[in-house]
Amino acid sequence: MRLIRSRLPKFISRFQNLFTSLTRNVSSTARIYLKGLFLCRRRNCQVMAEELQESNGQRLHHFITHSRWSFQSVMDVVTLQFWQMLERLGLTSDSCLIIDECGNPKKGRHSAGVKRQYCGQLGKTENSQVGVFGALCAGSLVNLVQARLSGIQKEVSKIDQAAEIIAHVIKGLKIKVRWVCFDAFYGRDMALLADLIKNEIEFVADVPDNLQVWLEPFQMRVPAKKKGARGRQCKNPKPNLAGTSIKKYAGSLTQRDWKYITVRHQSGGKKLQAWFHRRDVYMLNPLTNRRQLITLLIREDKDGTVKYSFCHCPGASLKESAYRQGKRYFVEKSFREGKKELGLNEYQTRSEESWHKHMSMIMLGQLFLNEEKIVFYEQEKIWMTTQDVIQILKSVMEFVKRSIEDLLDYILTKQPPDKRLIKKT
Repeated sequence: MRLIRSRLPKFISRFQNLFTSLTRNVSSTARIYLKGLFLCRRRNCQVMAEELQESNGQRLHHFITHSRWSFQSVMDVVTLQFWQMLERLGLTSDSCLIIDECGNPKKGRHSAGVKRQYCGQLGKTENSQVGVFGALCAGSLVNLVQARLSGIQKEVSKIDQAAEIIAHVIKGLKIKVRWVCFDAFYGRDMALLADLIKNEIEFVADVPDNLQVWLEPFQMRVPAKKKGARGRQCKNPKPNLAGTSIKKYAGSLTQRDWKYITVRHQSGGKKLQAWFHRRDVYMLNPLTNRRQLITLLIREDKDGTVKYSFCHCPGASLKESAYRQGKRYFVEKSFREGKKELGLNEYQTRSEESWHKHMSMIMLGQLFLNEEKIVFYEQEKIWMTTQDVIQILKSVMEFVKRSIEDLLDYILTKQPPDKRLIKKT
């Protein structure tokens, strides 16, 4: 386990060319910054410089603001290397790209992208910075791989940025994910869904319950003007059948229409189980102004929570669709671990470029942690959490007083029953 100390410099050396320009090599500063994300109590330049004693705050601040390295290149290499890891593990058949946003409260108005907007961290509209993120996920492994800071250009919406990330990962980097998933903020945009269908990209998109669907095929017709009606006659074609809201349709279902499914295993030996209903419905495709066949998936949890999704997964069974719908949980897990263990929200920068650079270093840190999890499992047959790897790294580098032996005993107590009898080596 003590080899983890030597694996961090080797890990950074793999990315040395990304931090090298014609006149300067800042890979050593990148190693210090990454080390600070893992070890320090707060992850900003001043605190990292004080606690690591390997650099000064001005040098670290210059690295994250003005230093000439490309954050987009770092994100792209992280994307490709995480995908290669999934290929080596044989997990690409379960791979998906998850789109979600993450907001951080911000005071003042001088930071890039700051405005009054909904902030998920606070659960309300407040002064904040919001970024649109893309995460690759397969099995229980997840890694943030792309990010775009929203609010910089008024004409570019979050949905535009989500579409850009999807196109960049799938078409630009040639990552062959099985499907894409996102929440109702993005799923409510029929143009985004229609574009994915046009490009033959499978997806599971949460949608709001007031969305209109048609249960039968409809035709687009210019409605005849009613006798005695005032005003101009409508010239635009409209569906000749009345639609219904998804919530109203769900309320009309009987008990026979639902199927109880075990979606996947959870931590602690629990199982994620819920009632599911699936049916093909029609939506209005805004790109063609015609009807579009799509699958509606409704999930009702044991606590009565109902979730609605549009699915474009040709040939997928109900259980497979249910499994894909539940995958969005892992991007929330990635955000939670990124904030708690790596300081995703603890940056102290103002510019758009420095925000992106900090996020690219967070992604690099997550890649290292994921690789360490695989190393521990393949060599020691021990299941590690992100927090476990961080604690081992802190213990080895003597940032905490807890010994490796004591920490390993604690980790072994959390293993699944068939793993707890493993002897320490």
